[in-house]
Amino acid sequence: MGDEPGVGGLPETFGKCTECGTIYPVQKSENGELRPVGTDGTCSCGNDEFVSPD
Repeated sequence: MGDEPGVGGLPETFGKCTECGTIYPVQKSENGELRPVGTDGTCSCGNDEFVSPD
């Protein structure tokens, strides 16, 4: 175990794209980064950074 999440898997929380604000179901990596589930790790706008929508 300990592998980085892939494109699949179950969402753990939600993340918001820092560029366009789109909300995705995400998994949290061991280093705390948010990765959208079901994508190649990027938003539809091309951005790859996500934050908690709180």
